[in-house]
Order: sequence, then structure tokens, then C-alpha cells
Amino acid sequence: MTEQPRKISRRRSSLFGKFFGGVIIVIVIIIGFSLTILKGLQSGLASGRSNEYRKLQMTLDMIDNFSAQQTVTQKVLRNAGPNDPALYAMFNRRFLANEDSLSATDLTDSARVDSIRSFHLAYDDFVRALFARGWLAADTLEVQAREHALAVPLRGMLVAMRDKYVGPVMRTQDEIPKRMDTAIEAAVVGLMLSLAIGVGLTFMMVRTLTKPIKALKAGTEKVGEGTYETVPVTTNDEVADLTRAFNLMSEKLQQLDEMRMQMMSEISHEMRTPLQVIKAGCYSIIHTKDGPVLTQRQRDAVGMIHQATNRINQFVNSFLDIAKMEAGLMKFNFAPQNLIEVLTPLVGEAQLIAQTRSINLEFLPEETGTLSLDKDRISQAFSNLLSNALKYTPEQGTITVRITKRAQCEGVTPSANGCVQIDVQDSGVGIPKPDLEKLFEKFYQAKNTPLVNEKGSGLGLALVKHVTEAHGGRVSVASEVGHGSTFTVLLPG
Repeated sequence: MTEQPRKISRRRSSLFGKFFGGVIIVIVIIIGFSLTILKGLQSGLASGRSNEYRKLQMTLDMIDNFSAQQTVTQKVLRNAGPNDPALYAMFNRRFLANEDSLSATDLTDSARVDSIRSFHLAYDDFVRALFARGWLAADTLEVQAREHALAVPLRGMLVAMRDKYVGPVMRTQDEIPKRMDTAIEAAVVGLMLSLAIGVGLTFMMVRTLTKPIKALKAGTEKVGEGTYETVPVTTNDEVADLTRAFNLMSEKLQQLDEMRMQMMSEISHEMRTPLQVIKAGCYSIIHTKDGPVLTQRQRDAVGMIHQATNRINQFVNSFLDIAKMEAGLMKFNFAPQNLIEVLTPLVGEAQLIAQTRSINLEFLPEETGTLSLDKDRISQAFSNLLSNALKYTPEQGTITVRITKRAQCEGVTPSANGCVQIDVQDSGVGIPKPDLEKLFEKFYQAKNTPLVNEKGSGLGLALVKHVTEAHGGRVSVASEVGHGSTFTVLLPG
């Protein structure tokens, strides 16, 4: 008992899953690149504005709050009101909050921030003292002078701090278009890169899907040509299921074809012996000396039996030859031969037959030298071509046989001596175009065969094809209904 091969467990993936997964991967890559570019653009703009811009904004807020404090102080000096201290305190808190933020942010210029804090503290103490003790009208000018002396330096420091930040902020604003251009260029490059990656992934995905399909298509074409081969299973999806089914079908067809060939071969072999007996019996009846003399009718009947036996025997021999050629079992005896000397006797026999039907058969040979040929097989193939030409050419028709030496022939095994072209041209009934492609298949006969009285077996041209290809050549036909046909055999020189 043979051990069964273990099945390798592989996770199944469908065509839909592969396609959908590939599309999702491509979309994720493009979205990822886009988000990364947008984030980089946002961070670039934010980094350009955050530090200096926030410092400038805090400085401007301090100037505004200090101006508000001064406004409240001037009102107090003119006419103190009950709500003025509270309003002053609100602006003061805002000033101090911006001052603390600026001190924590601008570590490079802490001395200037400390000076602003000191002057503001002095100004605040002065104003709070005014709110606490009040003053006489006679002291107003002195108080105003004191307030002015404290406020002017503080405002100058704030303005200097503002000017310090204005320059960098303006330069940053000028750089924003450049940064935008750079970001856009980066975005374009990123999108192009993501597109290239997406196209690459798509190509790989499509190739993964189409490669096994192409292999299956090639295997199908080979089966159509009569070559049964299995296609390797490289995936684990619906295409793999189809490939396995195809391989099973190919194996079954190969088995059936082998059984058919074996059966026909055995039948042919079994038919040979009784056919030989029938032929021998006919000969004995016709040429007997001891028996009664046959009447003419009896002699005609025996002659018909003999002819039918010969046709059946010829069919059996042709079929066996083709079967051996298709199976690669036919042995060819190649030897240097003069093609004209091989074909001349065959043309002579055909000319004798042609004369009985008033057909003009012309032989136009051109010297070709010696070729590597199997004399018997080439003679058999050429006899079939001449037989067909005689069969399908009406009385008073013409048949022309040409042998031409050529330097090169397409579809022929290359040879240093060039190649040889043999044309058998007739003026017969011609062959319909739909039949030309199938004409060299076994048992196939053109649709216009009823136009002639003689019937063929459909094996002659198939044998011509096999013999020609075994010699490294090829055979073709050109025909037009009502204007005859030309069969061309090309052989290596």
C-alpha cells in the first residue's frame, strides 16, 4: 500500500480578498503620506509663529494693559472715583500675568524682563500709595511729574521689547510663502512616491492574479493542440481550484487518448491477418488451374473484393504509421539522398495515371544536391500529395510539380545549405477557406469532397504533415474554390 502524500495546510485566500486587500493597502499608503505631509506643514507653520509671535503678543498685551493702568491713574489724579482702584487692579493683574509668561518664555533676555518688572513694581507702588493716602490739589503737578518719571522709562522698555520681536515675526511672515512652497513640493513628492508605491503594489497584485491565469491559458492551448500537460498550482484561491480541475481533465483526456490509440492499434493489427488471408484467397481464386473456370461476372466480383481489401489494408497501414509518429515510436532511417531521384519514379507513375484521364502532369525539378531523407517516408508522403492532385483534378486539367532550391525558408530547421521547396499545384476543385486550417488533421476531409467520385480516408495529409515535420520541415496549402490548390513542402537543404 502506497503512502498517501500529506496535504500541506495553507490558509485559503480568495481573489476578492486579494484584490480588496491590495486596494485597501494602496489607499492607506496614500492617506498616510497625505496626513504626514499635512502634519509637517502645520508643524512647520506653527514653529515659525509660536515662539516669537507669542512673545510679541504678550508684549503688546503688556503695553495695552499698562496704557489702561495709566488711563486709570490719570483719572484718579483728576477726580478719584470709588471704582477706579478695582479697575486699576484688574489691568495690573493682566500685566503681571503676561509679564510672568514672558519671563518664562524668553530666557535669553531675562535682564530686560527683570528691569521691566522692577520699573512696573515701582510704578505700581506709587499708584497704590496714591489710592491709600490721597493727595492735596496743590500736589497734583508734583504727583503727575512723579508718575511721568516712572511711566516713560517703563513704556520705553516695553516698546523696545516689542521692537525686538517685531523683526523676527516679520521675517517669519516673509518666510511663510517659501515654507508653503517647500511644503507643497514635499507634498507633491510624497504623493508621487505614494502613487509609485501604489502602482508597484497594484502591478504585483495584478501579476499575482494574472500569472496563473496565463499559465492556465497556455495549458489549454496545448491541450487543443493535442499535448496534455499539467499546469503548476502556484496559488490557493479560485484560480487554484480551476487549475486543479483543468489538470484532472487533462489527465483524463490523456488517458482516453492513450486508450483510443491503443485500441485502434490493436484493431489494426488484428485486421492485418484476415486482410492478408482475403487477398491470398482472391489471388488463388483468380489464378487457380484445377478449379472450374470463373465467369466474367465472378472474376469482376473477386477483383472488386481484392481492390477493397487493398484500400482497407492501405488505410490500416497509414493509421498505424500516424499512430506511431504521434506516439514518437516511428523510426526514421535518414541517409543522404538525391531528392529528384527519389521523386522522379513517383512522378512517372502519376503521369501514366494522368494520361488515362487526359490530365497534363508537368515535372519541373531544379537541382538540389543531396538531402538527409528517409526515402520510404518521403516517397509515401509525396505519393499522397500526387494522389490527391489526381483525385481532385478533372479531365483536361493540369498538375505541375516544382522543386526549387532556396536560401532560406521560414519555419524550417536552419541549414547551411538553405532549404528545398516542393510545390504540387493542380487545377482541381479547390478547397474552401474554412477547411484549410483543419486540412492536415486526422480523418478530416474538405466539404467539397462530394464533387469527386473517389473517397479518401482523411489520413493522407495528416501523414504528409508528420513526415515533413519529422524531417525538420513544414507543409502548407494555398487554395481557391474552382481554381485549384497548391501544396507546398519545405525541407532543410
